[in-house]
Amino acid sequence: MARIVGNDGSVTFAAHNIVASSWTMTISRVVSDVTAFDDTVRSKVGGIPEITGSLTGFLEDDADPDFTGAVLNNNYEGSAITLTAKSGNTWTGTAIVSNISVSTSKTGDCTVSLDFAFAGDVSESWS
Repeated sequence: MARIVGNDGSVTFAAHNIVASSWTMTISRVVSDVTAFDDTVRSKVGGIPEITGSLTGFLEDDADPDFTGAVLNNNYEGSAITLTAKSGNTWTGTAIVSNISVSTSKTGDCTVSLDFAFAGDVSESWS
């Protein structure tokens, strides 16, 4: 079995015209302590999962990134996103952008990073 290497990955994100170079995905949930007075050990219950992520990439001058407050405010339901570890191994869903950071320097490219949260279920395809 071969390991997946980073250069096999990609991102397809319909919004914002970003040429992505890296992404992350985090799956988390709240674990609540439901220990009662008569319990002799702690009792825990898992909550509803949340999937968040971030991507980093570059801006190109031939496409409007649509980073205005009005655009982001009107896109409250999110946009389609596919995170690919390698061809055939993907997570797909709808992402709502929560944070955008654009950076440029005299000696480097104009980069962008954004944070997002999946809205609803995420489909996993692994082959």
